Amino acid sequence: MTVDDSIKFCDLLARMIKEANLSNVKFYTALGIKKPYFYDILSGKVNPPPPERQFAMLKLLNPTEEQRELFFDLAAQERNEVPADIAETLKDKKLRRKLRKGIDYEILLKNGECKDE
Repeated sequence: MTVDDSIKFCDLLARMIKEANLSNVKFYTALGIKKPYFYDILSGKVNPPPPERQFAMLKLLNPTEEQRELFFDLAAQERNEVPADIAETLKDKKLRRKLRKGIDYEILLKNGECKDE
């Protein structure tokens, strides 16, 4: 997964907080996180927060669909994980089965590599 490198998670988060008309203090207090940790996230010193915290952030921010997708994609890219919204959706066993039916395992497992097409 590659996201536009021109923006980082911390930049998007700062913009979204401002657009939501929230002060930084009100935001991190509502999340129940400490000031130093919040400012480390905002400065990009630490990775984006874990998925459960990402969901909590979005509840406070009321983002557009585009912002929400970019938020999850940037966080996932910087954390080297699957986007939190996708990971949550994949908890559905029926959906996982359906997706696996569409996988060409011969290509997927060829030489032990998995490459984007």
